[in-house]
Amino acid sequence: MLAEMLLFRLTRGEPWAEALGYREGAVRLWSRAGRCARAWKPHLERARAEVLAGAEACARRRTALILGSGVLADVPLRELARMFEKVVLADVVHLPTIRWRAKRAGHVACEVVDLSGVAAGLARSVERPWPAPGTRYGLDDPNVDYVVSLNLVSQLPLAPCASVETKLGLSEGAADSYGRAIVEAHFAHLAGFDARVLVLGDRARLFLDRTGRVFDRDDPLYGAGLPPVDAEWDWDVAPLGEQSRDYAIRNRVFCIRELRAGPRMG
Repeated sequence: MLAEMLLFRLTRGEPWAEALGYREGAVRLWSRAGRCARAWKPHLERARAEVLAGAEACARRRTALILGSGVLADVPLRELARMFEKVVLADVVHLPTIRWRAKRAGHVACEVVDLSGVAAGLARSVERPWPAPGTRYGLDDPNVDYVVSLNLVSQLPLAPCASVETKLGLSEGAADSYGRAIVEAHFAHLAGFDARVLVLGDRARLFLDRTGRVFDRDDPLYGAGLPPVDAEWDWDVAPLGEQSRDYAIRNRVFCIRELRAGPRMG
């Protein structure tokens, strides 16, 4: 708890990131990654292996762009820094520990980016019409040869949807169509790169009771379609006792090793 409090105080972020709770969320992720290291290990090893395999398949290795770099738990940073002339870590908040690791790795940049495209607008006002999602971040850089969307696509809608529902007193799920638009805009953004694009994300969230039986599930993509996926695996993101003594949460993870076009809409 003391470590979390200190890390929170040392972390700086943009006003819009503070308004939507991204600084607190980054610290919580760092803390959960430590508590759940054993349960997360198979997923993290698989994710790092997929990222490295994609990097090795790149014909040119100038800039690698990691979208949703988080706490670097699933980023093989040292290996990427050796393989590419430049590595860019893009996220809404970068903890001091992450900036330190990036500095040590060499030619690694931390860039603060709202990849949903809506955070600054929602920080000003949650009244309708809500800001249109989407960004052109990175698309104008001809040196980008590798793009990784890393366990990001299902996370992008969470804070914006929670913000509008809470501040406007809407029922849970009232902003689901907005969440879907954010997911679809992210895939459209990825499809715009003239580079190798790897996508890792959650396609299902399963709730398991104490016996391991699935008693509920939801769609973290808010109904958005997916292109064909190359691999899937399970991630025990919240083992029994982490979020509740009565249930665990298991995510079904998808991997698209080379995104060629935007997702099927509908």
